[in-house]
Amino acid sequence: MKRLKSSWLGTGLVLLLLANFANAQNNDEDRKGRGRDRGQNSRQSDQPQGRRQAVSPGENRGRSSPDAPPRSRPGQSDYQPAEKSQKDTRTRDNDAQVNDRKERTSPKDNDIRQDNRNPKDNSNRQKEVDTRQNDTRQKNLDTRAPNQQKGVDARDKFGNQLPNREATKEPARQAPAPKLQTKQTRDGAEKVTASGQVREKTVKRNDGEHTQYVAPTGRVQREVVRKADGSEHATHYAPSGKVDRTVVTQKDGSRETTNVRYDRTGKERANETVRVDARGREVSKTVVVKNTTVIVRNTTIVRNTTIVRNYDRARFGFVYRPTFVVRAPVFVSWYNPYWYTPAGVLIVHPFHFYWGWDRYDWYRWHRHYWVTYDVYPAPCYWMTDWLIAGYVADRYADAATAAQAREDARLAREDAERAQAAAAQAREDAEIAEANAARAEAEARAAKAEARANRLEVEEARIKRQGDAPNPNATPIDPQTKEDLRRQVEQEIADKKAYAEQVAKGNTPPPADVTKALADPKHIYPVSSPLSVISAVDQSPAGTLTEGDLLRLEPGQENILRDANENTLITMRVMTSKGDDGEVKAGTLVSVSLKSLQDFDSEFKAKLDLGLAEADKNKDEFRSGETKR
Repeated sequence: MKRLKSSWLGTGLVLLLLANFANAQNNDEDRKGRGRDRGQNSRQSDQPQGRRQAVSPGENRGRSSPDAPPRSRPGQSDYQPAEKSQKDTRTRDNDAQVNDRKERTSPKDNDIRQDNRNPKDNSNRQKEVDTRQNDTRQKNLDTRAPNQQKGVDARDKFGNQLPNREATKEPARQAPAPKLQTKQTRDGAEKVTASGQVREKTVKRNDGEHTQYVAPTGRVQREVVRKADGSEHATHYAPSGKVDRTVVTQKDGSRETTNVRYDRTGKERANETVRVDARGREVSKTVVVKNTTVIVRNTTIVRNTTIVRNYDRARFGFVYRPTFVVRAPVFVSWYNPYWYTPAGVLIVHPFHFYWGWDRYDWYRWHRHYWVTYDVYPAPCYWMTDWLIAGYVADRYADAATAAQAREDARLAREDAERAQAAAAQAREDAEIAEANAARAEAEARAAKAEARANRLEVEEARIKRQGDAPNPNATPIDPQTKEDLRRQVEQEIADKKAYAEQVAKGNTPPPADVTKALADPKHIYPVSSPLSVISAVDQSPAGTLTEGDLLRLEPGQENILRDANENTLITMRVMTSKGDDGEVKAGTLVSVSLKSLQDFDSEFKAKLDLGLAEADKNKDEFRSGETKR
């Protein structure tokens, strides 16, 4: 009997040990399962936002409860496979390490079980986790290097421009727009918010249906006119109330976009119209320049002269289309036998010419940037001085003033105050959010304008103190560079005449693009519009190129140019600099796109056409000012 009891006790002890072992093994498997799930979620959260697997806020991230919906499997419509790198790196050892770190204490197990029992609480907790992850990700973005943060353009080994990093980011979510109510008026309709603030105003007129879109500040942002022929004319306004750009869209989808430029006094200086066909391809461009500085009878004046320039779309951008025919008076006077032989050899007849620029600010600010010839051997020397003066005058006309920046800041502060009043008057959350966003934007614009005004005031004060002394930061045009530019002017005019002769014979040759200039290692590219550039050495911001700066192609880039497109970045050496605040210093190697070089080349040719016309007006002055030998 005693032996039988001992046998039973032994058997019971063995069964108890087996049961405990099985229970421990099951618990271990459960913990491993939870560790793998949580490790997977952790790896997903480390992925960029666009590559993370979609997880709803209410989905369990720990052990699945019996009531939870089954996980998606391959073949289901909402299944998204993990990244390949995740599959390759997920090993049993890694999972064990994750389990050891994350499952070492029991409170976390209790939290997971509690999450499974309370899906609603789990959803709230997951939202908090996502918020913390987004905050951390944004903090990492803000603390990156300046070039990385701003997405400075870079090049690959072929010289092609890489995509901008900022452009590839997911757009920020915008707050929902407030609901608008439509109210009929005597001649149209209005759409207002719940508090009665007008957002859209439609009026029917003889030329079509006019709709104004109003910002929370009360300022008209744009006006759209829908005409009976199916076209749509949209006018976009700047914060100052002036026209910023217009877009005319035809019924077939083709459109014309016109951007308006203003000078330092706030007057309209030029407008540029780009035409796009129904397929979205750029076709042509027209530039209308007003208030252009011209030379008439030894005097630089500003007249209400309108100059129209036409451009055709080519490989690297818009190419200037010459305007003169072969028998145009400008060619007749330029190639007069008094100046050139029938074979095109230059004949020297030195003459004096008084420009009368001393009383003009644009010349006083940059008079030391180049030295005019004391005596002009021929009109091509005169043309070189005229050309440089035109670029420098453009720089002065397009430059912002401290007074203009102060006015921009004042208008921005007014917008901020109006947006604040609109938020106080609003009744709905969406309307309040919209007004607050408008106020934040206006305040940022005001701060930026104030900083610009302060910088310009310092620059203007420096120029006044400087007086007639040269800018110590400038690198003027040296005599050799000016002579290279003079030869380039003479050759370009000869090319214009040859092109006109081809057209006179009935041929239709395409205007020469920048390809010809790129084949000449000595070709000089005068900058015709402000351009922010990066260093070709380390891709860091190098500063701004402004009108009149001279560039030259850095040698050894034949392979890059062979398969280049308009976005390909080319290394250029800055030869001269006016030394203004923020400008690129001479000698710097910068990256410039072929599209920008094409624009510079086209503007150079366009200015020469205008210079030919001015030379023709002053042809008698050239002869009357001849010096005695």
